[in-house]
Amino acid sequence: MFNLPNFFKLTTVQRPILTSIRQLGDLSNLQPAFGATHNYKRLGRGPSSGKGKTSGRGQKGQKARGKVPKFVEGGQTPFFKQFKISGFRNLGRKDYYEINLLRIQDFWNNGRIPLNKGDTLTIKTMKDCGLINGTLIDGVKILGDGNVKYDVPLNIEASKATSVAIETIKKNGYDFTARFFTRLGLRAHVNPNKFLLKYGYIPLQARPKSQRDIKYYSDESRGGYLIKDKSILLDKLDEAKIESTKPKEEINTNINSLAKQLERATKNQIHSSSNPININDL
Repeated sequence: MFNLPNFFKLTTVQRPILTSIRQLGDLSNLQPAFGATHNYKRLGRGPSSGKGKTSGRGQKGQKARGKVPKFVEGGQTPFFKQFKISGFRNLGRKDYYEINLLRIQDFWNNGRIPLNKGDTLTIKTMKDCGLINGTLIDGVKILGDGNVKYDVPLNIEASKATSVAIETIKKNGYDFTARFFTRLGLRAHVNPNKFLLKYGYIPLQARPKSQRDIKYYSDESRGGYLIKDKSILLDKLDEAKIESTKPKEEINTNINSLAKQLERATKNQIHSSSNPININDL
């Protein structure tokens, strides 16, 4: 008789469990996973296509002829109109990029601001050194916390700043300047080379037009640049106010050009006749 374990050893055939490396890298057998792809549903091919004459849309109706938006509720008052309207949309709202003084302090400690002591940190320098890493729309606003240790020896120029941030900068012995920028002026300030290469000139910085902006940038407590240099706008506004209070001079009709032409015409009276007229007599 034979031993049972030895019999199984003789009858079993050893086959390789793993395929060869050449078969694993065969690019000709690549195919998408099961269920990853679907066949295209061919519609509008007639009654014999399997989808019927109406291509699965049924007979007539809005859904058979086109699509219905999800918010359509069949004529009844829509859900979003059943509530009271509250608040408003401020059309004059401006979107400022906010920078905290703590971030400026961190960049200064790591030597990432390429300025010397006493220089002015402008929006262009903030963009170049990486303080601003997002999109600039209307300007930059400086934020601050009274508990933050701030000892950066730089003057700062931005669009706006909180009262706490201005107080922190002035406690350090330096100044803050709030400067007005339009969207075009801000792009020209940040990237002047682009305008020089494309147009050959840099647009001039616009002055504020609205009374709200003029009042804000003329406030000394907010670091307004108009109060620091009155020749930009305030002096011209004062001159315009003085001129508006002066009495208007009466218009003299005798000096009018039309009156002079009429007077010349009356002096040189020309009568209709068949006699020749000398040009010098006119």
